[in-house]
Amino acid sequence: MSIHPTAVVSDGAVIGAGVEIGPFVYVGPNVKIGDGCRLLVHCVVDGYTTMGERNVVHPFATLGGPAQDHGVEPGAKTYLQIGNDNDFREGFTAHTGTKPDTCTVIGNHNMFMAQSHVAHNCQVGNNVIYVNSACTAGYTQIFDNAILSGLVAIHQFCRVGRFAMVSGCSAFSLDVPPFMIAEGRNGGVKTINIVGLTRNGFSAEAIKNIKELYKIYYRSGLIAGKALEKIRTELPQTPEVVEFLDFCANTKKGIVGPHREGRRG
Repeated sequence: MSIHPTAVVSDGAVIGAGVEIGPFVYVGPNVKIGDGCRLLVHCVVDGYTTMGERNVVHPFATLGGPAQDHGVEPGAKTYLQIGNDNDFREGFTAHTGTKPDTCTVIGNHNMFMAQSHVAHNCQVGNNVIYVNSACTAGYTQIFDNAILSGLVAIHQFCRVGRFAMVSGCSAFSLDVPPFMIAEGRNGGVKTINIVGLTRNGFSAEAIKNIKELYKIYYRSGLIAGKALEKIRTELPQTPEVVEFLDFCANTKKGIVGPHREGRRG
């Protein structure tokens, strides 16, 4: 363990083996930091925050601050749970839950670039990338391997599916399904994330089926319910097809529609 003399590590904080805590860092009394983490300089880890192993926290990042919500009860225990091998870049913020005993969860192997933000009660999976200034509002769910490009805003309670990509400067108050690329202000799905799927080892057959479901849902002219039924009855029910169908079936905000055609419903 290496703690710089200018750092403040509060009594009660639990610090794992091999942790580096740099100059002018603050660690709160209810924080648990796993082995091998590095808190570089001028960063804050506070609240009821539990951090796994080998995370890196860069200057001016703040983890475990209270939710930006007028409904937060003073003194309530709310939590931030962080996995392993995450990179929190300059100015990143992640807040604890807004209601007593609720939790914001960040998984493993994620990169959060400068000035990005994870709000209260979000659920962020694994291998997710938030590009500079990407922000997710409260209770959003970001599935594994999703990419939120620069200046993206995701509205509260929305979901971004696995291997989906949201293009820069976009804002969505609808769910973005897995495997798709969406752009604009609820502007719609433009195409499938072919580069991401190929790079991550999806088979030719899997990509073919994803292309087919995209054509049916987004290019056939069918209303959403009819398009989903056609996908269910005419395409092989591979894991990717079932995942898309389940994602759409479980939406509460609605599924983003085709590019430049607005919402499907």
